[in-house]
Order: sequence, then C-alpha cells, then structure tokens
Amino acid sequence: MTKYSHTETHIHPKHPRLALVLPSTSKNFLARTYLNGRLRYKSTKSDRLVTAFRIAAEWYSTLLAGDAKTARQHPAPKGRMSDAHGAFLTTRTGGKLSQSIHRWSTSVRDFWAHRRPEEITPAVFREFYAQRRNVEGIKEHTLRKDVSHIRQILKHCVETGKLSALPFIPQLNKIEHNPRRWLEPDEWKRLQAVSKERIKAAAPNTRLVQQRQDCHDFAMFMVHSMMRVGEVEHLTFRDCQLRKNSQGEDALVCDVRHSKTGPRPNVVCMVGAASVYRRRKTVATKPTDLLFPDKTFKVFRELLIAADLYVDSNGERRNQKSLRATAISFRVLDGSANLTLIARNAGTSIGSIDLYYAKYLRGADDLDALTHIKER
Repeated sequence: MTKYSHTETHIHPKHPRLALVLPSTSKNFLARTYLNGRLRYKSTKSDRLVTAFRIAAEWYSTLLAGDAKTARQHPAPKGRMSDAHGAFLTTRTGGKLSQSIHRWSTSVRDFWAHRRPEEITPAVFREFYAQRRNVEGIKEHTLRKDVSHIRQILKHCVETGKLSALPFIPQLNKIEHNPRRWLEPDEWKRLQAVSKERIKAAAPNTRLVQQRQDCHDFAMFMVHSMMRVGEVEHLTFRDCQLRKNSQGEDALVCDVRHSKTGPRPNVVCMVGAASVYRRRKTVATKPTDLLFPDKTFKVFRELLIAADLYVDSNGERRNQKSLRATAISFRVLDGSANLTLIARNAGTSIGSIDLYYAKYLRGADDLDALTHIKER
C-alpha cells in the first residue's frame, strides 16, 4: 500500500509496532503497522486520539488473532494495569464485583489499561483528571469513584508484592452536595391517585395495565421500605416474610442481599409493602422469582409527567430514586422517630440522612411536633 504523507505520528503505548498517523489530506487518524513484510493501514474514522487508539488496538488484535505465527512474534506485554485489574477482580464477589466491572468502563480502561503500576505518578493522575473532566456529563462525584477504583487496584498490587508503595494521588475538587428532592405528602397522594387513574384508563390493553400496575406496586414498595432502587430490583420472594406487629398488622421483613453497603438482614417494611408483597405473591411460581422482574423506570417517568411532578419547584428532575428520599423524609417527620433505627434499617448513617435526605425538610413540614415541645 502506498505510504501516506502525514503530519503527526503517535506510537501506541501498549503495542510498539502500532502507530497512529494523521494524513495531510484528512482530519481523521489512520492506524499503521508493519506485519509479515507488509505495511498495513486502517482508517479509525475518528479525530480524537483516545478513540483512535482504541479502534487501532482492536484492529491490531484482529490481525494478530488471524495469524498464530504473527501472534507469537508479537505477544502482548505483561505487567500492565489491565493485568492488575484482572487479578483484583478475583478478590471481589457479588455486588462489589459488578461495581468494579462497571467502574472499569471504556474511558477508564483506555487510559489506564496499558500503563505499568510502577510508572504511575501524580502527573499521570492529573492527566486523567483533565481527560475525564473534558467528557460531557462526567461530574466530580463520578471522577472520585473512578480514582477510588484505580487506588483499590494499586493497593492490591502492593498487597501482592507487585508494587512497593502506593503513588501519591493529587487531591480532587470538593464535591458540591446536591440532595435528592422528595415528594411532599400532598404530592405523594397526588402521584398515587394519578397512578390508579392511569391503570383504569389502560383497561382494554392488558399488557399496559400490567406495566402500570407494576410501576404502582414498585413505588408503593419503595416508599414503604426505604430501600434503594437496586435493592428492590434484586429482591426475591424467599427474601421476604410476613410478621405480625403489636397491633396485629402484617409487617414485611426482608433480607437485602444485594446492596452497595453489603448484605442487610431483617429490614422492616411498613404495612403498605406487605400488601404489595401479598398481591404479587399470588402470581409467583417459585421462591427464587424476583419480586419485580421487569424494570419500571420509564413507566414511572411517564407517571411523574402525567402527575405534573417530573420537575420540582427548583427545576430538578425526579426519578425512582426520589422515592427513597420520600420514604426516609416521611419517617424523619414522625414525632417519635428514632434516627438510629431509621438509619440502620435504610442502610445508611444519621449523617447521610441529614446531608442527603433531610436537607430540604422545613419546620413547617411538622408544625405540631415543633409547637408541642415541653419547656424545661
């Protein structure tokens, strides 16, 4: 193939025989390698260096996979962060394993995979900060999680003797907390009323009726359990059991097995969650069936829009996560509330409740409780 006239050349950090060149007649990078006596080119159709490197590496790997002899002559280098990440995953299980796999996303992997742990310096972290902050939609909170994941991988390298000490990690920007807005009592009542009306309106369409009923049940269960969305989605019928409270009412007690804070047994739910459980148990075929097998976030968004509650008074959008904030806020407003029990049951801390869930509560939300305090 004819040699291209180019203005830039970038050697791939993981594959020394692979390079990116920028032709003088195009804005997109070309991948270039020399294999078996032939100079090969491949258009990446991208003008972004990171994206072009990823596409070029995939093309290069395909070439090597097609020829066993060539693959033996050009083995992939070992001792990289990609290998360290694979070893780190063997120490993770359950929800933590899923989170680690999710955190090693394309953007994070492309930056870190080819680097050697012993060559990582504060300058490398600063370069990563700058790159991630240039990605649209990436917030400082997400960057903090990415860096925490990289630190865990490096810490595992230290524990296994592959790294002598952790590198210094430059300080990140301070996170501005943005507590999730809750549904106030009158808004929650309106949401339930609109939900029931929508179920009736969909009567001729059996499938639509089921979707809206699932959405209604999910919302009711969230507000009466204080669980996270993912925790409810992973609940099975065998994780739940009915018990009687002192008033003789059915209360639901659940074992939360999948949570970002670890397993949480004996989570006590209110009477409303028990009624949802009884209704859905009539169609269950086996104990290992999910309580909510179908996702309902899209139907819930339609419900919020129909009830004119999709956007709150401050212009913030609501979603299913707002239901947990609503549930915790309702319990905090109870005059006899025990914050320690609420925090334990919800799988959080009193500090997090104050910072994230009770941030928007006002004195007027419970006028009676504040006007009947006994003077000492």
